[in-house]
Amino acid sequence: MVFFKIVERKPFLYYFFRGWVSLIFKKAYFRRFYFLQKENLPPVGTPILMVSNHQNGLLDALGIHFSLPFAYVPVFLARADIFKKAGTAKILNFCKVMPIYRQRDGKDNLGENAAIFDEAAKLMVRGYPVGMFPEGQHQDGHFLGPIKKGFARIAFESAQRNGFPDNMVILPIGNHYSDYFACRPELCIRFGKPVPLCKYYDIYRENPPRAMTLLAEEVREAIRAQMLDIPTEHYPTYDFLREAVRGAVCRKEGLDIRYFPHRQEADCRLMAHIAQTDPKKMEKVRAAADQYRAALQKLRLRAGDVEKPVAFLRVLADVSLLAIGFPFALYGLCFTGLPVWLGRRKARQIAMRIKNPMLQASFDFAITQIIVTGLFYLIYIVLYWVFIRSWMWFLPVLASWVLTRAFWQDWLHYARRVGYRLRAFFCKKNKYKELRKLSAGLEAWVMER
Repeated sequence: MVFFKIVERKPFLYYFFRGWVSLIFKKAYFRRFYFLQKENLPPVGTPILMVSNHQNGLLDALGIHFSLPFAYVPVFLARADIFKKAGTAKILNFCKVMPIYRQRDGKDNLGENAAIFDEAAKLMVRGYPVGMFPEGQHQDGHFLGPIKKGFARIAFESAQRNGFPDNMVILPIGNHYSDYFACRPELCIRFGKPVPLCKYYDIYRENPPRAMTLLAEEVREAIRAQMLDIPTEHYPTYDFLREAVRGAVCRKEGLDIRYFPHRQEADCRLMAHIAQTDPKKMEKVRAAADQYRAALQKLRLRAGDVEKPVAFLRVLADVSLLAIGFPFALYGLCFTGLPVWLGRRKARQIAMRIKNPMLQASFDFAITQIIVTGLFYLIYIVLYWVFIRSWMWFLPVLASWVLTRAFWQDWLHYARRVGYRLRAFFCKKNKYKELRKLSAGLEAWVMER
C-alpha cells in the first residue's frame, strides 16, 4: 500500500533525519564521498527523472540523495517486494520511496503501477525529482546491465499528462565504489548532461514504442559515460588488470592516483583501450594478466607494490606512523569496535540468508551505523553520566569516541597496506624480478596507446 500523502509531506522530522543520516553516510561510513559535475543539475523545480546504474542496493539511492543540494527533495521508485511489511512500507514512504511492481511480483499487482506512475508524474511537475534504476536489479560488479524501458514509459506518460512540458529532462547518473564490502570505502557520484525529453515528443505521438526504444538507447549510453563499465566476458581478468596497470595509466594520462575520481577515470580509459586492442593481441594480454595475478596471489602481494621497488625509508615511515597512531586506534577500538563488529556480522548473516551478497553493505549501513552504534553510544553516555557526572569532560569524551571510531578503521586499512609493502620489501630478489617482468609487459601494452 502506498501512502501518497506521506511521500509528499515535508515535515521538520524528515529534514532532520535527512541531515543526520547524510552526516553519518558522508563522514562515518565512507572514507571519502565525491559528487561531481554538479553544474549539470537542472534548476530546482524542473521536472526531472533521475536514472542511474545500480550496484550496491540502498546505498546507490542514498548516494544520489545526499549528493543533491538540500533544496531538492528526491522521491525514489524501488522494487515492491521490500514493501511487504506495513511498518517497513511506512518508513520507506517517510523517506520518500514508492514501490514499483515487476512481472515477478505477480500479474495482479501490475495494475498498481498505474497509480504509482500517475503519482510520479504529478511529483515531477511539482518539483520533486523522481529517481529510479532502469536495470531493474543491482549488478554484482562494475558493469551496466540491460536497460529496461519502464523509465521511458513513466517519462512519456508524465509528459503527456502534463501537456508535454518543454523543460522535462532525464538526468543520467553514475555511481562508482572503491569496494563493496570493506570498512570505509570511497564513493563517487557523477551527474551527466540532462537529456531533454522534448526532442522525442513528435516521435512519441506517432510511434510510442519507437520513442521509448530510442530514449532508452540514448540514456543507456549517457549512464555508461558516467561509470566504469567492465566487459562481463573475462570480467575477473579485466577487474584485476585495472588494478595492475592503473599506475601506468595515471602517469600516461596525467592523473593523480591518490584521487579516487582520477582512479575511476584511469580505469574507464583502460576499458576503452581494451575495446580498441586487436582481439588476438588481447588474448595474449589476458593470458599475461592471469599469469601475473596467479604469481601475486601465491606470494600474497598486491600489484601496486610491485610496480616500483619499495624503498627502505618508505617502509620505515609507514611502520613509524603505525606505531604513533596505535594508542589512538586502540582507544577507538575498545569503545567502538564491538558495535561495528556486531553490526557487520549481522549484516553479513542477513545477506547470506537471502543469498544476495550485494545487499550486505546496505544492511551494514542500516544496522551498524544507525541502530547498533546509536544504542552503544546511548549506553556509554548513560554509564558515563552515572559514574562521572561531569559536564566539563562529557563533550570531549563523546567527541573522542566519534573521531577515533573512524580513526581505528582507517588505521587498520593502512596497516593492511603496510603489510603488503613489507612483504614486497622482503620478497626474494629472483621472485620480485619475475613479478616486475610481468608487470613491465602489461605496462608496455598500456603505453602503446
